[in-house]
Amino acid sequence: MKKSFVVISCLLIFIVLNPVYIFAKAPPKLSPECLRKMEERDKHFNKLIMQEIIANFKLDINERSYLEMSPRELLAANMVYGGWENDSYFNSINKHFIGEFRGEPRLFIKPQEAFVLYKDPDNNDVMIHLKLIGTIWGVIDQKKKKGNEIEYKEMKCEKKYFKKKKEYYSN
Repeated sequence: MKKSFVVISCLLIFIVLNPVYIFAKAPPKLSPECLRKMEERDKHFNKLIMQEIIANFKLDINERSYLEMSPRELLAANMVYGGWENDSYFNSINKHFIGEFRGEPRLFIKPQEAFVLYKDPDNNDVMIHLKLIGTIWGVIDQKKKKGNEIEYKEMKCEKKYFKKKKEYYSN
């Protein structure tokens, strides 16, 4: 009895006095520089897509006549003005931003008229012409034309990150 008490006491003292170290590697992260480069690449990619679509449909869209909005900016504008769930103005435009796209779709809007432009996964250029009718943006015209494939270049730092991430989670 005394012997087992001494052994257990010694073990407890050993465990308490010796710090326990757990070495766990943190998951890989993208560097701020890499994130900045990726953001620049994405902006350039989206700009090339919009330039191609505008040229393909021969649209007279410029910065002076239309306000360009991303889906995120459209959502932010809706939230600023109340963010109502049953907002017919917002919902009649927002429904055109649901789906799969290459790059990010864009809304070009001016009073009473708007265009939703995007490239679908098959590289078709899509143009939806909208007009404000009462409290709803109605589709006047919708066209689809074969577009060119615009290359999306993966950054070197991005490739390294995905490789490290794969290694980290495979262990």
